[in-house]
Amino acid sequence: MTAPTCPSLLRAAVLAARPRFAAALARSLGAAALAASATGCLVISPPEYDHPERTPPVLTAVFPPPHRPVYIDPLDPDKLKHFGATVLSEDNGTPVEIALFIDYGRLTSSKYPYRRNVSNVLPVPPGTIAGGQRSFTRTLDLNVDPIPDDGMTPERECHTLTMMASHALNKNKCGCPDDPNDMSWITWQLIRCDPDEPTCPTSCPALDCEATQCRFCDDPALEKDCNRPEGDAGPDPAPEGDAAP
Repeated sequence: MTAPTCPSLLRAAVLAARPRFAAALARSLGAAALAASATGCLVISPPEYDHPERTPPVLTAVFPPPHRPVYIDPLDPDKLKHFGATVLSEDNGTPVEIALFIDYGRLTSSKYPYRRNVSNVLPVPPGTIAGGQRSFTRTLDLNVDPIPDDGMTPERECHTLTMMASHALNKNKCGCPDDPNDMSWITWQLIRCDPDEPTCPTSCPALDCEATQCRFCDDPALEKDCNRPEGDAGPDPAPEGDAAP
């Protein structure tokens, strides 16, 4: 039978162990501090997070559907045409700038890669990919930016409206995106006639760059040509009324 422990002896054992425990704890803390200072981890700071890399904007059409032509009836009193889209991009605080070009890609002057650029197009506030697609609407005001009617397209009634998105539009490149890798676009077909007229086409041919001169925003010569004076731009002056950026 084990004899009961004497309280006085137990207290003596605890008191004797305290100095040894304190010394061991001091040695452990000293070793930890030495190791921490050797690895440079003595001061603990909150983690730093890098901003995600900015990505080119991706446009998706909402309305009207791009595969259906938009009819521009010259006699229609409603001169406002609305075009909706969504944009998805990582912007890092930079707004997404929007351009609207009429007859984009068709070189009808000596330098512009479009017939007309639509004025007063507001940017889309910045967002993130995690935040999802952001919808917006932009308006073509035909009172301010009428569809050209000068017979310079193969079929007089056939035109296009191109919505282009980028983080930076450059006036020195005729209003095109500054970086050709930072852009996307959607194109709608515009048909300028009364759809009830029997001679009004139901569709228009695609742009044929073998049959007509073409130019696009990724042309590296844009910055040089867009900064030349109009009188020095070449033998083909810009048509009367075409809007410059």
